[in-house]
Parts: sequence; C-alpha cells; structure tokens
Amino acid sequence: MSTLNQKTAPLSSTLRLICTDFDGTLAEPENQPISIAFFHRLAAWRQRGQVYWVINTGRTFESLAADLVRRQAPIWPDWVVAMEREIWLVRDRRGIGWFEWNRKCELLHTQLFESVQPLWKLVEDYIVRHTNARLVEDAGSPLGIIASCEEEADEISAYMTPLLKDWPTLVAVRNSIYFRFSHKFYDKGACLDAISSGLRVLPMQIMAVGDHLNDLPMLERRYARHLACPGNAVEEVKEKVRAEGGYVASANVAEGTVEAWDKFFPLPKN
Repeated sequence: MSTLNQKTAPLSSTLRLICTDFDGTLAEPENQPISIAFFHRLAAWRQRGQVYWVINTGRTFESLAADLVRRQAPIWPDWVVAMEREIWLVRDRRGIGWFEWNRKCELLHTQLFESVQPLWKLVEDYIVRHTNARLVEDAGSPLGIIASCEEEADEISAYMTPLLKDWPTLVAVRNSIYFRFSHKFYDKGACLDAISSGLRVLPMQIMAVGDHLNDLPMLERRYARHLACPGNAVEEVKEKVRAEGGYVASANVAEGTVEAWDKFFPLPKN
C-alpha cells in the first residue's frame, strides 16, 4: 500500500475517528468478550456517518488479530498501530502494511539498535544480577523485559533512565511490567498523527483513549482534542489526561471508554 486512504473529512468538530488502546482500555484479562456497549456505540455513530476506529497497541498485528477472534469481536478496526510503531490498514480482517511507513520504521530501528550495542550488555547484566525479571524475545526489540511486579518495574525504569541519556534517540517503552526499546520518533502519538493526516481528519474530530504508560504519547491535544482514560488507568495517565483537559471515567476498561465517548460525543436524540 503506497498511500493512506485520502477520503476528505468535513471541517467540523463532529466525531470522525476514535483511537483506543486495546488491553486495559477495551479488553479485560483472560479472553473475556469486549463489552458490547462499545460496538453498539460505534455502530450507532456509523449510522450517522463515517467514523474510523484505530486500535493503537503494543501487540503485534498477529497477536491482536488472534485475540479479536478469540473474543468474538463483531466489528474490527479500520486501522491498527502494532508494537507502538507499525501501521496496518485492515480489510476483511486482514492487515495490509503501510509500506513506506513500516519500511522506514524498520530501517531506522535496525540502525539504532546496532548503534547502541554496549547498552544491551549493561541492561542484561543488571536484569540477571539484580532483579527477578525475565529477559524475553520481543518482535520489535533486541531485548524484552518482564519484571516480576510493578515495584520491580519501577526500579528497572529508574536504572535505565540515566543510561539512556547517552543514546538520545532510544527510549524504553513500558506497559505495566513489560519493557521494549524503540526509536523516540516512533510512538503511538506519531502513528495516530500519520493516520489522521492521511485521512484528513482534524484533531478536533478525534477521540483518543488509553490506560497505561505507553499510551502517554498519544494522549495529547495536538493529536486528539478529546482525551480520556478508563477508571482502571494508572495514575500517570490520569494525571496526563486531566492536565490536557480530558476526561477520567469512573467505569473501567471498555465501559469506561464508552462513558468517556458519551461525555464528549453524546448520541443526538432523534
């Protein structure tokens, strides 16, 4: 695929695109079905006009697709951001990679990861000698880390922060107890911006919802004027959403996402 869909959106503040994280924002643990209320709301808005849905996740596309099948999702997203940096158009439940974006992303990450070789040994030694965390294979990173608990993840994050100052384009992306490494110019916010720009959808027409640390880059008004998080979001996300003038829902996961949706964009009564 050489370009994004170039359909023109009207210049108004009506909802044109909703961007959601997946785990913790829509999906409950242990393969429970996603709340049908979310899909009802999406279907109702689409009866009034075209509304795009983007899932912006740290999962690979294959992992997300398999989970949507397991959870029997009645509607699939139009776009997927996978591993916080790959962009996929979804057609008939299959992903079509945005070649230019994904290829450039892959090349930059390959160059970056090769240029910071001394770091990997430092991190590996620290994890093995000083923590109960596990080093794991990660599709998007030379190292994946799974801490034993949130407190240990905080300690790992504190250890890596000064190390990363020597490599300013490298960031450690954290989601709960999980870590991967990435180029600083590729995150959930940059991907949302690329998709919405290609679709000619304005920030005032976009709602973005997330619950954890790796969602922070997309929870900014320059990407989406309507920002929210469910009640189960971590405190850093709640603080960011409040600071950006967004909405912190009282309900959790998908019910909280729907609560925020109705706050910003209540369905007009016929």
